Amino acid sequence: MRTRLVYLLLAFAVNPLSNARADVPLDPNLAPKSEEEVSNVFRDMGVVQKRAMPKGERWLVSAYGSFDFSDGPYSNYSVHVNPGYAISDFVEVYLNFVPFHIVSPRSIVDKLQTQITPPVTVIEAKPKMQFGAEVLWAPLYGKDSMGINRIIRSDTFVKFGASMISFEGGESGLAFNLGVGKTFFFTKSAGFRFCVDWGYIQQIINFGAALPTKSFASMLLTEFGMTFYL
Repeated sequence: MRTRLVYLLLAFAVNPLSNARADVPLDPNLAPKSEEEVSNVFRDMGVVQKRAMPKGERWLVSAYGSFDFSDGPYSNYSVHVNPGYAISDFVEVYLNFVPFHIVSPRSIVDKLQTQITPPVTVIEAKPKMQFGAEVLWAPLYGKDSMGINRIIRSDTFVKFGASMISFEGGESGLAFNLGVGKTFFFTKSAGFRFCVDWGYIQQIINFGAALPTKSFASMLLTEFGMTFYL
């Protein structure tokens, strides 16, 4: 009898507490506004981040300049105009097109031709145009603070490309590059992109001779420009 009485008293004591808890309204501000929005509960946690930007199934254009750090006789500046398509939020494919190269002799060329007796003539074919393809994989994304009120979202990518270079005189050569870079998104349609590449590029030596020599050279390249998502 006493045991039943104790059970009944406990049941009456617990039931009001349960009802009181059930009557507490939930704060609607804690709910995410969309599937991509992070709840306010996790807003200040560094491990929970919103996707940098929805990019999947969008056409895009990447326009950037490239400069090579090599020990060759010429400095090479190239302008790339790459139309592409984002297969998903993480994979993008491009057609690589370089309409022209800006080539200028380095100081070593002037020294060889004016300060050495007999003078040494540097003969190397200059690139004119370039066609190829690139694949970009961006598995990492994050955000960078600009002051105390502005955040710029970004992603980190790995890029691989293969191209055919057209040189003066009708000669051609191959070029391969592997790079790592970041894209900083200013809006949902535009971002600034910076990349550092290791290039393996074929060069034409003894240009104008009966048997010009083709050889590959490794070099470091830097790229910077804009990417537009259509």
